Amino acid sequence: MKERAEIEIAGYRFKDEALLENALTHSSYLHEHVEEAARDFERLEFLGDAVVDLVVGEELFRRFPDATEGELTALRAGLVSSAALAEVGRRLGLPQRARLGRGEEDTGGRARPGLAASLYESVVGAIYMESGLGEASALVLRTMGDAIAATVSAPRKSPKTLLQEWAQAGHHPLPIYRTLDVSGPEHRRDFVVQVEVDGSVAQGSGSSKRAAEEAAAAKLMEIVTQ
Repeated sequence: MKERAEIEIAGYRFKDEALLENALTHSSYLHEHVEEAARDFERLEFLGDAVVDLVVGEELFRRFPDATEGELTALRAGLVSSAALAEVGRRLGLPQRARLGRGEEDTGGRARPGLAASLYESVVGAIYMESGLGEASALVLRTMGDAIAATVSAPRKSPKTLLQEWAQAGHHPLPIYRTLDVSGPEHRRDFVVQVEVDGSVAQGSGSSKRAAEEAAAAKLMEIVTQ
């Protein structure tokens, strides 16, 4: 029988060891071990991505009762970005436990941030499948609680500010905003704005140009941080 440490992650103990094995198996491993019946982590990653988004979104909704949709979207985008989730996955030691093919291993796959982020989401997805949303949510809050708390205590920043900071940190061109449409009567205008950063584009709408810009920035934050 396997030791407890091998089937436990961040305080959650898996009952189905095969499910955990799937959550830690890269497709490259299966390509080199066709005799195994295991699956790779990609389907569980898809599910875990949705669970992480929901749990973090609900926590932000609760902690920021006066935040707009755009502000919540931008805050969540920062917390669930690939870089942020990779940090969590590495902290939990998931890359070291992953099953990789020799080719992926030899080309440095175990050190890639994308692997750590994918493994974290796949583990969350596996917990959801085995024990439901309550246990999956508890693990997300245990492992991401410090990052969420830091976001809550930090000075509030608008989506436009967050997007500009992201662009500057990554040495990208600054965001460019274009008003695409203005409609409606004078007392109830509807603005549609497009924002672009280094080829990535998103649109937003609002009752003022500023609100539309903020909505567009929030949507682009979601795109560029994935």
